Amino acid sequence: MEITMLKHQESASRTKIWVTAVLCMLPNMSFGAMLAFIAVALPYYTTVNNASGIYMDDEMSSWFVSLNQPIRMSGTLAATYLNDKLGRKKSIFLSSMVMICGGVMAYFANSYAMLMLGSQLAGFGSGLVVTPTYSLLNDVSIIKLRGTLGSLNTLTVNSGYLYGLVLGIFISVAYLPLIMIAPALLFLAFYWLLPESPVWLASKGNTEEATNVLQNLRGSRYNVDPEVKEILGVVTENQDTQKKTVLCKEFLKPALIIIILFFFQAGAGADTISYFSMVIFKDKFIDESLMALLFQVMITTGYMISPYIMSRVNRRPQFITAVLCHGVGMAVLGASSFLPEHPIKNILPIICLGMTGICYGLGVGPVPFVLMSEMFGVKYKSEGMAIGMAARCLVAFSQLKVFVNLRTIIGVDGIFLIHSILNVLAAIFVFLVLPETRNKSMSELEDIWKSGSEIIQTKKKALSEHTQNNNDESKSDLEA
Repeated sequence: MEITMLKHQESASRTKIWVTAVLCMLPNMSFGAMLAFIAVALPYYTTVNNASGIYMDDEMSSWFVSLNQPIRMSGTLAATYLNDKLGRKKSIFLSSMVMICGGVMAYFANSYAMLMLGSQLAGFGSGLVVTPTYSLLNDVSIIKLRGTLGSLNTLTVNSGYLYGLVLGIFISVAYLPLIMIAPALLFLAFYWLLPESPVWLASKGNTEEATNVLQNLRGSRYNVDPEVKEILGVVTENQDTQKKTVLCKEFLKPALIIIILFFFQAGAGADTISYFSMVIFKDKFIDESLMALLFQVMITTGYMISPYIMSRVNRRPQFITAVLCHGVGMAVLGASSFLPEHPIKNILPIICLGMTGICYGLGVGPVPFVLMSEMFGVKYKSEGMAIGMAARCLVAFSQLKVFVNLRTIIGVDGIFLIHSILNVLAAIFVFLVLPETRNKSMSELEDIWKSGSEIIQTKKKALSEHTQNNNDESKSDLEA
């Protein structure tokens, strides 16, 4: 099936797939810009007598930075229901509207409470957008582009962060919320071009519409029948099985792997640097804004290269290589202050910062998100993606909330060393546990978590149906 489907899809048009991808990524750019707003606004609002009249002490600032994570998690959990109930297209529209409302509220905020409410509403919207965008891209993509599109979708979040960070250098913090929502507003202008997921349409019994959407995406000369047959086969099999439960191994195994993988990704150290770079590198010989900008530029560069790597390298070696190099960078950052005085000592943090940034973009960042969209079957995709993002948000919230206290106890160097250890553990975990998903068709991805007997039974059923169809066709020909 793998070679047949890969070969068959070579004749498919890619133009409308890329148009869909660009539209999906616009709300994620607002998501990234929202994260940049929090990072840029933090030193501004912790400065006494700033122009806004809103001042944050250590406790208030820690909540301002960290609360966004559990709020985003709640949005991700809500997206589980909406993604299946409303479909991917309407869910993305709703998430964009929520982010826009949050940005407008933050722009007009004249108190800490209103600023928190606006930024957290935008955070809830960013949680809503993750599941439907990855689901839609996975559903409309051909096999060869699946990893590339997933990686680019993650890149868009970081591009949004970089976009907000750069403009934050030149534009007053007061106007940043409007900058944050601009990509989401652009998405709304072209929303009508976005197709619905053919997989979701088929699961709701709209086979004809699903076929038309797929034909429109693949081009008029492309034969969509094999793909439609595969989609219907997967959907029918899921509907024929017993009532959906998250206690079966087809959900629990990939869910546990994704939870642990996101634990390591969130603990790799990139979040700590992204949110607190203005604090960590303050009073260094290079301006902290430039250090923050360097880190995001290197992450974005890594994300730009990552799709090319994903189309040629399996997920496991890509992640393991990137996370080990990322860990080396974190270890040297943690140990640099203990080195003897030398001219290179001032340059070393810059080199390591660039190294960790590009390694995060090359694999540590994009691979878990792509795996999240690949490892769960159609029946459990929404729940699986939600629980993965929820796990990541909880870990990120915990580390961001305790950063100030942890810095007092073990210092920033100690925090970097902890991150480096987690990077090494992540590489070991992926090497021992993670299955490979690259270049697998939809039905093959469904079979990863099934036992051998279940796969044989499914193939026997498909063969039986195929034989019956052939017999029916032969009988019709004889009667004719």
